[in-house]
Amino acid sequence: MNYFLVFQNKSYNEERKGGFLWAPQRNHLGQTFHHWTDMRNIKKGDIIFSSYGGQMLSVLVAKEDCIEHEKPVDLDGLDLWEKDGFMVNAEYIDLSVPIVYKDYMNSILALQGEKYAPFNKVGRGNTGYVFRVSTELANFLFEIIEQRNGYSIDIFKSDETSDKQIIEKIEEDVGNYSVVLDKTDQDTIIKARIGQSLFKKALLNLESKCKICGVNDTRFLIASHIKPWSTSNNEERLDVNNGLLLCPNHDSLFDRGFISFEDDGYILVSSILDEKIRIFMNINENIRIDLSKDQREFMKWHREEKFKN
Repeated sequence: MNYFLVFQNKSYNEERKGGFLWAPQRNHLGQTFHHWTDMRNIKKGDIIFSSYGGQMLSVLVAKEDCIEHEKPVDLDGLDLWEKDGFMVNAEYIDLSVPIVYKDYMNSILALQGEKYAPFNKVGRGNTGYVFRVSTELANFLFEIIEQRNGYSIDIFKSDETSDKQIIEKIEEDVGNYSVVLDKTDQDTIIKARIGQSLFKKALLNLESKCKICGVNDTRFLIASHIKPWSTSNNEERLDVNNGLLLCPNHDSLFDRGFISFEDDGYILVSSILDEKIRIFMNINENIRIDLSKDQREFMKWHREEKFKN
């Protein structure tokens, strides 16, 4: 995986709306520049940090390798460049809290490397479009994003790369158990943990906060099955409609049947919980969440089989 930074001061809104990056191949004099031709180095799954007005508003994930492509119609109104160019289709993941680059410039300058770096020695963006980002700088920017927005690096990694890393890490962890397990037990544990990890990853791609209270630190979010793993078939276990992202408090209540939800999304609170516990656990009967049609089917099971009414 490679990392890049793109300066979009002239085209951010148009490119974000269209879900792409685009740069000309040459200017009107026939000249070309590395900050345009480096577009060809962007491959599927690569990550691009945006810069618009000195801020990182979005992080982009390349959906496919760079291709040669005429200037998209979305950019016709700008009338700035020649027709022939390079294009990357990308997913724009917007940050709820923008990152101001100058606030971290000393660290950025120390980590960015020397050749084709995005910022000059005084901390201003170099003239151009796409610039290479070192792994060290990318990791630093991911740390800032997680601190300010609660988004972990896994949010931005392609499914193929992230899934492979999840599987490898789980296999390594199980192999290091202090208790000796036979092959059958190891395989069972590995399959269960892989399934749960991929299930959480899929839910995070949809909504990276607690469904009830809005806590958005992914370190503390739990992928809670509406219909439990133990009673679900293989398809239901990985179906994102059979899940809610919850903080530990609300996961505990939901998993043990002390709360559930009506079809219209309004919370059901077990009469077993007294007022003191309700206040302490941050629940009240005015809470309402959005449920898809498929989620309502799973929630019906939860109300009938799990909820302690």
